[in-house]
Amino acid sequence: MSAPRTARERVREEMTAEILAVARQHVAREGAAALSLRSIARDLEMAPSALYRYFDGRDALLSALILAAYGSLADEAERAAAVVAPEGEGDAARWRAVPRALRTWALAYPHEWGLIFGTPVPGYDAPEETVEPYARIVSALVRPIIEAEAAGRLQTGAHEGAISRELRDAVAPVSDALFPHMPAAKVVLAIQAWSTIVGVISLEVFGHWRNTILNPGAFFEATIRTEADSIGLR
Repeated sequence: MSAPRTARERVREEMTAEILAVARQHVAREGAAALSLRSIARDLEMAPSALYRYFDGRDALLSALILAAYGSLADEAERAAAVVAPEGEGDAARWRAVPRALRTWALAYPHEWGLIFGTPVPGYDAPEETVEPYARIVSALVRPIIEAEAAGRLQTGAHEGAISRELRDAVAPVSDALFPHMPAAKVVLAIQAWSTIVGVISLEVFGHWRNTILNPGAFFEATIRTEADSIGLR
């Protein structure tokens, strides 16, 4: 059992949360590249030097925002992956729940989605800590695929075929980490599905479907059904 927090620790947590909330507002208005501790301090009526008690510079604050966004998205993805598909529906229905959860979150928090999947901030390198929540998101998406494969329910997809040694080597890190017992062709299809999902959501979130796709929801549903079928989920 953890020790109760001290009054100082509670105050620090509350102040940190307030700084992050203001920082999110700045990102929404001006973009991540323009994030400035000085402007945040001004909004909070604090001396800029006081913020350094909580964040060691702009990059540390940006990392905290990105990690929080990753964690929130990973929570949603894992919740969706844990839901049992309705009776009569199979692996494909369960798998589609995760992309839907990603899209719902992205539309609710477009600026946070942009922090994760948008244009990189010049001069900023994301910390290693982002690997773990990113892996949680991907793991939630591939869990139904792995379980279908283990149960012998993963079928040969319509787009599956032989792949080159070059492509097999290219996806080896993903194969080793997530799909150690799955044919490399299936791994390629799973990665393509992930790339497509992120791309389609990003096009909608960043406004690129305007006057092009009149019903993004219907288009997204068609896309994830096609991807589920190509992977071999039924």
